[in-house]
Amino acid sequence: MVHMHIMTKITLGVGVVMLIGSIVAMVAGGGSFMGDFVENPTGTEKWTGTSPTTYEGDFEMIAIYYVFVEEGETVDVELVGGDAESRFIPCEEYDDCEYYEWAGYTYVGDISVMTEGTWEVKFTGDGDVMIREQTIDLGGAMAFGLGFWGLCCSVCVLGLGVIFIFALKDPPQQTAVLMVQPGQIPGQPIAGQAGVVQEQVQPGVPVGGAIHPAFEQQPPQTGQPPSQGF
Repeated sequence: MVHMHIMTKITLGVGVVMLIGSIVAMVAGGGSFMGDFVENPTGTEKWTGTSPTTYEGDFEMIAIYYVFVEEGETVDVELVGGDAESRFIPCEEYDDCEYYEWAGYTYVGDISVMTEGTWEVKFTGDGDVMIREQTIDLGGAMAFGLGFWGLCCSVCVLGLGVIFIFALKDPPQQTAVLMVQPGQIPGQPIAGQAGVVQEQVQPGVPVGGAIHPAFEQQPPQTGQPPSQGF
């Protein structure tokens, strides 16, 4: 019987614990992160106005700002003071113009900023405009990301444990078996094998140059007759 090495047991145990923890983190984080998108895919209303106009307000880096324009109207949108990272992104750029809908409006793109703070959005053209905000659950997103990372690590640890199963093995334990032939008394020599011969001491025969004390001749005991009371 092959015994699993202690290092293999530890590696597999750590891998299983990491796998379970990673799955739990991914499920919990993913549910929290995706919950808002599923329940309210276009976010909540942040501002509504009529173009041409300018809106000034606070924008966060971990949020998405969808821009809707009145159906049938054409309005240009510009993030004042923006750059390549903080700007208005037309829906044609990601080909998602049909992904978001709102009654009486057409989705034209979203505003993304990499620096939180107060920004100014300029609208030119004629028609009603609306900005809707979708806040990203940062904690849920991080939990999902860490869970995915832990899942990858746990698979690697389990793979290492499988390698240890074949590479590391405890030496087999030696087991002594006493064979007794039918009719044999335990301790009796088996035929053909040398047994232990017990040396018997003969009376008066020296053993090792001396006579055994049990067989030494004792001198006769002499004593006075018992007193008769005289």
